[in-house]
Amino acid sequence: MPMPSGKRDFAWIALAWLLSAVCATATDVTLKNGRRYQAVKILSCNASNLEIEVAYGSSNGSITLPISSVAAIDGKPLPPPKSPVSSLPTNRLNAAIRNNGANAQTRSAEPKLMPYVHSWKMDWLLVGAALLSIAWIGMLLWVQRDVKGTPEQIRRANADVFLLPGLGFVLYLVARWQRLGQVDEPRTLTGLVAGLKPEEAPKKRGLFGGRTKITAAGRLKTQSICMEFLDVDRNPIQIRKDQPEMTGIEAAREVLESAMLERSSDVHLEPMETGYRVRFRIDGVLQERMVFEKADGLRVATAVKALSQIDVAERRKAQDGRFRVRTKTGEVDFRVATTSSMHGEKIVMRILDRQSGILSLSQLGMPKKMLHDFDKVIHSRNGIILATGPTGSGKTSTLYAALSRLDKKRLNLMSIEDPVEYELDGATQIPVNPKAGVTYESGLRSIMRQDPDVIFVGEMRDAEAATIAIRAALTGHLVFSSLHAKDAIGTIVRMEEMGVEKYQISSALLLVVGQRLVRVLCKRCREPYQAAADALGDLGLAWPGGAQVYRAVGCETCDGTGYQGRTGIFEMLYLDEAIRGAINEGASYQQMFVLALQKGFRTYHEDGADKILNGITTVEEVLQAS
Repeated sequence: MPMPSGKRDFAWIALAWLLSAVCATATDVTLKNGRRYQAVKILSCNASNLEIEVAYGSSNGSITLPISSVAAIDGKPLPPPKSPVSSLPTNRLNAAIRNNGANAQTRSAEPKLMPYVHSWKMDWLLVGAALLSIAWIGMLLWVQRDVKGTPEQIRRANADVFLLPGLGFVLYLVARWQRLGQVDEPRTLTGLVAGLKPEEAPKKRGLFGGRTKITAAGRLKTQSICMEFLDVDRNPIQIRKDQPEMTGIEAAREVLESAMLERSSDVHLEPMETGYRVRFRIDGVLQERMVFEKADGLRVATAVKALSQIDVAERRKAQDGRFRVRTKTGEVDFRVATTSSMHGEKIVMRILDRQSGILSLSQLGMPKKMLHDFDKVIHSRNGIILATGPTGSGKTSTLYAALSRLDKKRLNLMSIEDPVEYELDGATQIPVNPKAGVTYESGLRSIMRQDPDVIFVGEMRDAEAATIAIRAALTGHLVFSSLHAKDAIGTIVRMEEMGVEKYQISSALLLVVGQRLVRVLCKRCREPYQAAADALGDLGLAWPGGAQVYRAVGCETCDGTGYQGRTGIFEMLYLDEAIRGAINEGASYQQMFVLALQKGFRTYHEDGADKILNGITTVEEVLQAS
């Protein structure tokens, strides 16, 4: 039975080592035919031949024998030859022969260097591990920003994602999906004030630290504002936490910070039977944001009153005050008003960000033709220009946009305001300060002695202020002011009721802008639909049915309201000779309205209809603004 190839190789190697061990001594070689050579020396050996040296008398001779004819060496049989024939590892055998003094020529096979082949397996493993680590860290950071609830729920969610990579994130997404569609209750914040005992201090948030933030009901606000409180003279308010009225300062700081981040114009702190409710007015609509427990709400109210330099002990009568906040972007004014209610003292804070920037005329929302006429009139040398509308309709923003178009290097522009809502470069702005004796009337008289070219009166509140403004317009000054009136034509009637003579109105008045503010549809979630033919029937307008308009839906971007931002709807009354004559003749409101329509007058209802058709706002907003 033939020997396996692997075993034959091992046998030949063993034979080579045997021959190398005995080649230096006398060796017996026995052939298969029975012939025997004694006392011979093996010179070389391979798979085919065996060369031996035999002594003949006094001389030696070499004999080459086929390896297949050799039966045994020193009595040990040889293995059968390989098929096909392969070379023995003669390098080891020949090396042994040379070491024993052999003189035969031998050849040694030099080792061949194998080319290096790089294995990318470990590299890909490292890259995969790095990507998984980055994804894990990203999950942790996203969950840290997204998670909300009680401190225990926040800590639990962070721990799951941290300790169960991948699986914990999936569990959080499932829990988050189950929360969708549910209305979040305003958070009750207990102990979120300064000056409390260590065990009452706010808890840490999650595994990564950070305070439990006051958040909006719809979504978290991850930004922060560095705030410094100032008094009316811009001096920093020294806050001592050991004072009783300062124990709510940190909670008040976070309320104001949230209001500023959410573009709120007013903050309402309202007492209830069991707590204090905080509401923000955003885009003209009050939205509930958080609820304090009764004790915390009292601390916040006390802190706000102390910042406003209001008598903290007095809670029965209404009080007014103000303070400022310095941020990285500038200073923000807060006007504070208190009043007594059944469950406690209510506080309303008006936010006046004078650094937010004055809108340009193109940003007001006026139609192009109206904008062209308005820009032309505001460059007149004398007369009075009025902006009318209800409180919070954007009158001051419109007037500031007009004032910003004037050349303040060439003109002396002065204003009297309560308060100064925006800083106008190149203008002298005087704030009303009744405690110092600076009222609208006294301020206007002072301005008239300062050689002004343009005068801005924040508001004509009474007959005396209106009379002085009209007199300034008649004496060669350009006057801008605002007035509360129903619409542009109703402004004339309102001025007559204030005691201004008809001839003074017709001589001094150049232009009246009536306006309202409507909310702008959120472009991300607005939904188109086909409007009915009578959709604007309540506005006294008709249009063909089937027009595509939009309705509000609500998404995360707009806090579920369906609106984001506001724009104006306008009407403009330009007083030409015909209208001036009608005023002098004592024309009624209806007569002047018909005359204005003949001159191309467009009401803000018509302007609102254009904005509805352009997808800017909705029918409901225009109706509500009416």
